[in-house]
Amino acid sequence: MLGNPNADNPFATSDPFGPSRVDPVADDFDNVDFGNNTQQNASGLYNGQDSTDGFVPAVAPKKAKANRSTKDLEKREKELDKREKALAAREAKLATSGRGAVGGADISRKNWPRCRPTVRHHIGEDVPPNRQRLVRLGYFAWLLMFVGFCWNWIVVLIMFCAAHKKLSDWLFASLICGFGLPLSFFLWYFNLYKGAIRDSSFRWWWYFLWAALQPILCGWIAIAPPVVGNWCAGGFTMINQFRDGHGAGYTFGIFCAINLAIWALAGFCGVSATSLAMKTFRGTQQNLGGDIQMAAPARQIPYEV
Repeated sequence: MLGNPNADNPFATSDPFGPSRVDPVADDFDNVDFGNNTQQNASGLYNGQDSTDGFVPAVAPKKAKANRSTKDLEKREKELDKREKALAAREAKLATSGRGAVGGADISRKNWPRCRPTVRHHIGEDVPPNRQRLVRLGYFAWLLMFVGFCWNWIVVLIMFCAAHKKLSDWLFASLICGFGLPLSFFLWYFNLYKGAIRDSSFRWWWYFLWAALQPILCGWIAIAPPVVGNWCAGGFTMINQFRDGHGAGYTFGIFCAINLAIWALAGFCGVSATSLAMKTFRGTQQNLGGDIQMAAPARQIPYEV
């Protein structure tokens, strides 16, 4: 051993640049069972060489996993693009066919009024479910106004025939009824209906403008002030008819009391609908502002893989 110091050294070779006679790392790697998949991946990395010929880098499984993740992401991205194109095509088809976003309703089909369809009006199909209560309340208030306009005109006509009203009172009541019915629907209620569907600020503000006049009109007809309210069959007219103290006066007084109740209820429902519409409009604006604030910093965040 003193003569040849490398005699008992198993790692010593005559060629310092040649392969070592014993590779303990490769021997230990051969004794570990990594499964067929690991050996096949290792073989692929060394171009068909067996995994026992050398040390398999530990990064190989990570690279294979990264490749699989990349392929999965690409596959999912293609699926999302395909779904997006299909959704865009469906929206374009719905837009061209005139169908709405709520329940696929045909918004181009006019169905109201039934006797002569002029506009599209279907709360259950067109209005979002969370706003149907608001629209139904406004529609109920307009129906009360419709009944009130007609009842006021009928009562004033009867009183004119019984010489309890002047011709000018009946003519003015006819004018108010003829213009009040369509204007109250299209300027007041229909803006609420369209605003709840499209969430349009223009529709909301236009509705609020006429909603401020609706309780004034209801109170005017319900009270029927003297001189300026002679065309109305309201409170003061009711008092005057009861003062007469005969059968026709009591009958007209009851008619006026019914008219007063109709318009008072219509004004109350209209104010309630306006209050609920204000809450809905404010909630929409707050949600829109929150979305803008959340979207602004999101554009500053870089995309990381």
